[in-house]
Amino acid sequence: MNQETKSVERVVGLDGHPDSFTAALLRGPTPAAAIVEKVFNKVPLGQLESWAQKHTTEQDLFVLEASGNSFQIARTLSKIGRQSKVLESCQLGKLKEAHANNDKISAVRIAKAYLAGTAKEVWVPDPLTQERRDWFHAHRKAVKRATQVRNRLKSFLSDNGVRLATGMRLAKDTAQVQEQLRQTRQWSPRQWQVIELLLLELHHADEQRQLPWARSLETSSALAVRPSWSSMSGSIPPLTTAVRASGAGASEAMGGPICAACW
Repeated sequence: MNQETKSVERVVGLDGHPDSFTAALLRGPTPAAAIVEKVFNKVPLGQLESWAQKHTTEQDLFVLEASGNSFQIARTLSKIGRQSKVLESCQLGKLKEAHANNDKISAVRIAKAYLAGTAKEVWVPDPLTQERRDWFHAHRKAVKRATQVRNRLKSFLSDNGVRLATGMRLAKDTAQVQEQLRQTRQWSPRQWQVIELLLLELHHADEQRQLPWARSLETSSALAVRPSWSSMSGSIPPLTTAVRASGAGASEAMGGPICAACW
């Protein structure tokens, strides 16, 4: 049994999707004793606020599985005075695999998993932290993509017997790089077209990688979470400093340290 259910009137299991949601209203202290009062199936997501105000009260608790838009749903509910918790998806996913599944069943299962006390709560980041998180992941993906394209080009050249000189900057001065590659061997029109395509892709990926990510993320509010990190800016990249500051907010909100994977 989840001890927090003593202070709530009903638990509302909410299965959210990009365009709609399904909600199950349960009353009772345990999964076995819980009664499903009503299930609302495939309600348009744009009606979430009006639906919640009409069919639920401030004493109800919404619980939903962590997914793409779960944080935004939780923030929307908070604006109209509704309590909500986002639950870690790993445990709920195991339950999903073990039972028949559809939106109605999922909504009831999410609520009962919370009542059982086995589901772990996920910290819902504030809007500023969410913004920093999105930018950080975008930066990581840009770096990863640039590396992947560069390796694809090197692999293609190697497959055709061409080994590049140490330190050759493939993403710089496309015209000069093309001239150097032309001289490495006799390329067929199709082979050269592949090289041109990879060079264009690499140039674009490298431009994304070099966007001023750190300057956009490094704000005074970010460093204010841990003032001591400001003095470390000489040894720690600004982007990493800002991200650590954001992660500290998650740790404090959950009452203890959290792992980087959870953040």
